[in-house]
Amino acid sequence: MLGASVALHFLAQPEVPGQDFAWFPGDQGLRGRRSAAAVNLSNYAIVLATTEPVFVQVGGGVDAHFANFGVVYAQAFSANLLLNGLAKIAFRRPRPYTYGLAAERDPERTDRNVSFYSGHSSTAFVSALAGGLLFAESAPNQASRLAVWGSELALAGATANLRVRAGKHYYSDVVVGALIGGGLGVAVPVLHGARYAPKPVEYAVGGGGLLAGLLVSSLLPLRADDPQRVSVEWTLAPWAIAGGAGLAADGRF
Repeated sequence: MLGASVALHFLAQPEVPGQDFAWFPGDQGLRGRRSAAAVNLSNYAIVLATTEPVFVQVGGGVDAHFANFGVVYAQAFSANLLLNGLAKIAFRRPRPYTYGLAAERDPERTDRNVSFYSGHSSTAFVSALAGGLLFAESAPNQASRLAVWGSELALAGATANLRVRAGKHYYSDVVVGALIGGGLGVAVPVLHGARYAPKPVEYAVGGGGLLAGLLVSSLLPLRADDPQRVSVEWTLAPWAIAGGAGLAADGRF
């Protein structure tokens, strides 16, 4: 599944646009928006969101438990990539920033029509929920669980909001991405036998982290770019190597 998921993401770059359905409140007002600074910040945020669960598990030792975590986490991650790639191919929704920008002037023209739904958002939320649940089952104490829930959901919320500010996605793209990613983040560990039930305080801290991520990312003074002068600083894409897969960054740093 992981190999198929990565392959789909490389193929999910249709240059022929599909229907741009603006059914969600606020979607139409995002057309023409573009911010390279928000693009870069969203990429940094998703790297942190996807790697934090791995690092906190490594802190408990690289043993059979860590191997089990790796299998379940990778399956949730790859199922998310697979569904997202299929959706992008099926809907071919133009990204918000493409309005007013001719295709021949867009350095990312092969990436123009993959707005629905947000892969960054779904990946951040699958990482937050799957990583949080798997860590909570073996966490040494309540404080560590709260730290992971709060920070992971803050990063997920910030990632989703920054994708909107970047002009890469509509509100509907990131909401659907968050719901699907979050659903997979819970479903895959549960199917593998995870039975941890978060305490009320964990729900509260996780919700607070999500709100904090949304608020902070909304208040950041990020410059809006001229849509006629789109420049790419760096981007993330799935990356496959022998025996594994991950994310690759490409561009100017």
